[in-house]
Formats: sequence, structure tokens, C-alpha cells
Amino acid sequence: MSGIQLMFLGQAQGNTSTFINTYSIASALSTYNFTTATIPAGLVAITISSEDPADTAISSVTIGGVSATQAAEFSQTQNGGTVAAIWYAVIGSSTTSVSVSFGVAQLRCGIGVYTIENYLSATPVYTNAVGGSSTTLSITTSSISRGSAIIAVRTSGDVYSHTWSGVTEDYDNQIAGGLTGQTGASLDTSSTQTHTIESVGDTTPTQGTTMAVAVWS
Repeated sequence: MSGIQLMFLGQAQGNTSTFINTYSIASALSTYNFTTATIPAGLVAITISSEDPADTAISSVTIGGVSATQAAEFSQTQNGGTVAAIWYAVIGSSTTSVSVSFGVAQLRCGIGVYTIENYLSATPVYTNAVGGSSTTLSITTSSISRGSAIIAVRTSGDVYSHTWSGVTEDYDNQIAGGLTGQTGASLDTSSTQTHTIESVGDTTPTQGTTMAVAVWS
């Protein structure tokens, strides 16, 4: 099959995102080395949540030793702090290793692992991130084409239960049993339109809250 045929086949099928699992580490570290289930070769997106004492950006992420690129990220400090981010990379072989590094040690960190198949470009077509202290966080995308993959992550201080709309929840738990909640969601789009992605926590986040969204076509 020619490259042109493969290109149009990918367009016809559209993107498919697959959630593998979520992982967390309870230690205060500047670098977190996660051992995951097998991540196959291809485009991989990592959702990242951390309990952050110092409004710290993520300095690097590697997936199977391959340097990842930041898609979207928001960090804030409010009576503590939280980080929500999505990083991605194309890896040439399967791996069980993800590493996340910060400029300042975090209190704990968690990740979600996604793969994206049938993509036309490894670079996201839309990214955004927000934060604050509200129970509800919301992002409305630009017009997203049919057959795209939306991935979202939210981190909330002292909130462990969230409800998503506009996307389907993949996980929702405490980061290593600590004081910060992490939740991730995704959607494979079936029509061309804007999408409002909303997450509602069950209580007000006392340490603030952050959310990031990335879309691949």
C-alpha cells in the first residue's frame, strides 16, 4: 500500500486513543521514575498531576528514554499547589518506563498513560490549560475535526472525586493516597465541532486546581 493510500486510510479511520493505566508515587522527589504496563511503540501522551509546594514547572519528561514535548501545562500555588500537564513523544520501541522531572521536589506525583493511533501529525492541533480555586474548571476548544483524539487531565488539592462532561472519564483517584486528587478523561471525536470539556469536583479545592487539554488529529 502506498504512502498516499495510508494517509487517506488514516483520515478515514480517524484517531483512536487508548488509556493504558494510571500510576503514582508518594515520595517527595524532584524526579519520578514510573514503571508502567507495556507501552507500545508509537505516539504516547502522558497526563501528569503533582502536589506542588512551589508553583513549579515540569523540567523534562522521558518515555522509554525518549525526550517528550510539552503539550499543555498549568502550575499554581494556593495553600500548597497543584500541577496538571500533558506531555507527548513518539517512541520507536515498546517500554515500561516513564520519567518526570521538576525543578523543585514535589510532595507526590501521578501519571496517566495514553497511546494515539492513526494520527496524521504527532503535534497536537489544540492545547490549553487553566487553573484556579473553583469547583468547576472548563475549557472550550476551537473547532476540532471529526476523527480527532482529545485528552484531558485535572489535579485538585484535597478533592478526590470529579465528574467530567464532554469527555469520558478514564481515572479518578488520590495521588498515592495523599491529599491531592488526579483525574483523566478522553474522547475520540465523531463530528467536526467545538468541544466544551468540563470537570466538576465534589468539594472546593483548598489547595487550588489545574487542568490541561490536548487534541490530536
